[in-house]
Amino acid sequence: MAFEFPQFHEPISINSSSSWTATFDSYDQRNDDCYFLITVREGEDRVTQFMAAVGLWWADDDWSDLKFTDRLREALASVAATGQSNTNYRGLQGN
Repeated sequence: MAFEFPQFHEPISINSSSSWTATFDSYDQRNDDCYFLITVREGEDRVTQFMAAVGLWWADDDWSDLKFTDRLREALASVAATGQSNTNYRGLQGN
């Protein structure tokens, strides 16, 4: 079975009024970076959407375990909390 990057479709709290979700966009094997499209919401309203890059230098060989997913979620949460992209890459769809 091929590996699939986790998706974060259920809202994750940033603070009492805002949350984020993230959808996998792509993986750059040469640089060992993955890219996710983050959506930030205030309640039910979408506030902003931007690309996030996460370097995977920290990952072990087994990306299917929960430690990988937890660390990835933490990295994405850090970017989501800033409210802005941390990369010039705009995604496969040019978002």
